[in-house]
Amino acid sequence: MNKLIRLLATGFNSGFSPVAPGTVGTIVGLALTWLWLIFGFEINFPLVFILVVVGTYLADSAEKFFGKKDAQQIVIDEIVGFVIAIYGLGINMLIPAFVLFRLFDILKPPPINKFQELEGGVGVMVDDILAGIMANLLLRLILFFV
Repeated sequence: MNKLIRLLATGFNSGFSPVAPGTVGTIVGLALTWLWLIFGFEINFPLVFILVVVGTYLADSAEKFFGKKDAQQIVIDEIVGFVIAIYGLGINMLIPAFVLFRLFDILKPPPINKFQELEGGVGVMVDDILAGIMANLLLRLILFFV
């Protein structure tokens, strides 16, 4: 079971990338989302809810495994955050969602920066969830005016 948790929490080992593991993990999220969408499925609330719950459990378990708060190898938060960034938008928004999500995740503007201090899996996940929400809302705002 620990091997499965580690595999999923690290985004199929993408979190072990020596360069930009968060970005590499987000690319895994982009690829999985692309596959999900081209096979005709949609990103809906039940899917996002399940990913948040399972991702929080995986992140919490992986933190204990790695023995470090928000270890860089844990990228399930980036994967879930990206899915939230693309929620309700079309496949043609994958790249803009990726760029905006990574921007918000890296810069951590307020209020995102305050939530990283939370403990356990919630602390790992919540900043990326908020970055995904901010990216999604900004894309919707841009699309509204274009």
